[in-house]
Amino acid sequence: MSREPARPPTRPLTRRQRRAQQRLDAPLPRQRTAARRPQRPAWQSPVVLVTAAAVLIGVAIIAFARPPAAADGDTLIEPPTSYSADLVDGDVLGSASAPVVMQLYADFQCPACKLFVTNELPSLLKDFVRPGTLRIEARDIDILGKGSPNESLELAVGAACAAEQDRYWQFHDMVFWNQRRENRGDHDAAFIASMATGAEVDMTAWQSCIGRPDIRTAVQAATSAALAAGVNSTPTLVVNGQTSVGVPSYATLADLIRSLAAAAGPSAVPASPAAS
Repeated sequence: MSREPARPPTRPLTRRQRRAQQRLDAPLPRQRTAARRPQRPAWQSPVVLVTAAAVLIGVAIIAFARPPAAADGDTLIEPPTSYSADLVDGDVLGSASAPVVMQLYADFQCPACKLFVTNELPSLLKDFVRPGTLRIEARDIDILGKGSPNESLELAVGAACAAEQDRYWQFHDMVFWNQRRENRGDHDAAFIASMATGAEVDMTAWQSCIGRPDIRTAVQAATSAALAAGVNSTPTLVVNGQTSVGVPSYATLADLIRSLAAAAGPSAVPASPAAS
């Protein structure tokens, strides 16, 4: 029998070798998968948030740019205008001999009319009416009123009754400076009465006047006549026969008044603010 050759004795592993072998035999560590971030809702997108902020800023700018509106409750805006008795004759403002005459067609619910009254009428009063160059004749019409009661008609009736006491322009300015929403019931009987109180009319006589049918008939007739003449938008200004629709720039309107006054003679032209 053959004998297998003897194997050489196995040398024991050193400590360093044992540690290396353990590292080789150890299972590979499991790789961690990156945790997915939760997806941000669409409304939190930077584009959406920036757009929303821009819209809010735009709304705020528009709100602050608008002329002041009446506050709730009993707080009313006091117009800055004042009228001396010698300039007022019912709904006519200015000297009877003024070389330039402006018919002002307006609806008391018209927002553009409010812009004209609050932004330009005070300057017209100072620059042209008081010096005797311009006379303004109010033509209150009802082209915006809807429903019952008709707010445009009722406001015009209130103004006509204030005119009977030569308090028309005070009532006129109170309404426009405190104008509220169109055809929403805001210009109700209580609101109109508060305008009359603010205009310091004799309330007993005024209350009696607004109940007269002939006052409403006169406003309706004036509206029909204006529409027949082609006035279908407010404000419409007719200055010595020249018609302007909408709210002109004050510089343009002032230049027109001066040029028309110049045609009537040098003495009728007031000094411009820049030259005075």
